[in-house]
Amino acid sequence: MTVWRITGGDSESGVPRPERASPRYDLVELDSPLLHIAGGNGSPWLRLTGEIDVSNVPDLTRALRGAQARAGGDVHVDLAGVHFVDVSGLRAFARAARDLRDLDRLLVLHSVSAHIDRLVRLIGWDAVPGLEVHCRSRG
Repeated sequence: MTVWRITGGDSESGVPRPERASPRYDLVELDSPLLHIAGGNGSPWLRLTGEIDVSNVPDLTRALRGAQARAGGDVHVDLAGVHFVDVSGLRAFARAARDLRDLDRLLVLHSVSAHIDRLVRLIGWDAVPGLEVHCRSRG
């Protein structure tokens, strides 16, 4: 499994280090009042901001499939800007993780809020094959 670290790409001296540069989010997959999804051309990363519910799950599913097609390895999702996910959103992540698992890959969720992490564990979806929760929030 590849573990990516989201950083500003700078070393301690403030000089950019190309080998540790931040993922690029130059591809806007969705820009709606409720949810913003950005990805990178050729990148396994998606950054989500806003709220995920039944109204935008088809867009989320499309973005996850797009990231899967662009990247040859694991797919990484930055959830630092997500404040709410309903069960349909969690179900979309679980489905994507199972699809990736069939390809010997993972769906890695980063910067998961304490509330979302608690919900995933309560439902038992933290044990879904192919789903990895990384960088849990302390709040």
